[in-house]
Amino acid sequence: MENTDALPAPIWVDRPAPFQAMLERLQGEPSLAVDTESNSFYVYEEQVCLIQISVPGADYLIDPLTLKDLSGLGPLLADPAVLKVLHGADYDLTVLHRDYQFTVSNLFDTMWASRILGWPAHGLAALLQEHFGITVNKKYQRANWGIRPLPPAQIDYARLDTHYLLRLKDLQVKALHEANRWDQAQHRFAQLAQTRSVPREFDPEGFWQMSGARDLDDAGRGVLRELFNFRDHRARLRNRPPFKILSNRALLALSEQRPHTLDGLRKVSGVPSWLVQQSGSHMLAAIERGAQRPHAWEDRPRTHNNHEKNHNARPTRECQARFEALRAWRNAAAEQREVEPDIVLNNHTLWAIAQQNPRTLAQLAENDLLAAWQIDEFGQAVLDVIKNLH
Repeated sequence: MENTDALPAPIWVDRPAPFQAMLERLQGEPSLAVDTESNSFYVYEEQVCLIQISVPGADYLIDPLTLKDLSGLGPLLADPAVLKVLHGADYDLTVLHRDYQFTVSNLFDTMWASRILGWPAHGLAALLQEHFGITVNKKYQRANWGIRPLPPAQIDYARLDTHYLLRLKDLQVKALHEANRWDQAQHRFAQLAQTRSVPREFDPEGFWQMSGARDLDDAGRGVLRELFNFRDHRARLRNRPPFKILSNRALLALSEQRPHTLDGLRKVSGVPSWLVQQSGSHMLAAIERGAQRPHAWEDRPRTHNNHEKNHNARPTRECQARFEALRAWRNAAAEQREVEPDIVLNNHTLWAIAQQNPRTLAQLAENDLLAAWQIDEFGQAVLDVIKNLH
């Protein structure tokens, strides 16, 4: 077990001079461990509040709330000659691109490496505990990273998110080669590196996606739509995440019970008293409007699906049979490899195969249906599954 108290203090970077000194120190490093912290649980529109970068001998904590010009970091992250090691990179890549237009090339993701290896632990805290004997306090996963100054305990937590990543990567590189899964990992990392932010705008029809919307009656869905929009409006005004105004569970309860009075609002589980006091009349008006504008479940927006279809917009019987047979094979292959099913082939790929109905390895390679490593490892088995259905 390692003693984190013996680690050198992290280097706080919040002014141009220390930032430039950090960039000069990082030049020539073959690998960087990178992470970000945001304030998504505390504001309506989140932002990156901390960027951590670790190399052997130094842990940097960059404060973008004070240091406004981070452009010098972009070329380093985009440099294909420098390996960037992240854990669960999807979110970090998205927010770095959203806030700074940064892109990351030559990526290694320790979370995906653990999944590809079939290791039982995928979370960083569990991996650090297992391989280095380091205990991380998970309560800071949802801490407010927008406050200043950051408490010392949060600073320690942030530093641990990157301090051990390069050593963890070394263990995983060795294990991936030994398990003959290096090509698979490289393919996944290259896909991840293409992650970009997508402008996120409030969708007034997003209530259809809420778990429980289908179980409401038509009037209840009308109320849900009105309250869903009311919640977003209040969240914007207060600069708070929508779920901290009203939870989804409270929205559904209000939509089902449809109270007519302020006292009735207060009796609905999960409805905060401050909200009733400030906006109770607006909530009641929304409930009344929604009840008068019912929405049938059949009227919901339909998502486009590219699977093989018949006239009633369902997969054909043959396509469905191919998908079910491929899924059964995939699940068995995953169990044999001791990995989760999507590590072999995900359902999206299975549907694409079922739709195209390939008969040769060359057809599996067409339109990037399967990657080279997937064809090498699973191509013939996939073709055999399809052949056995005929």
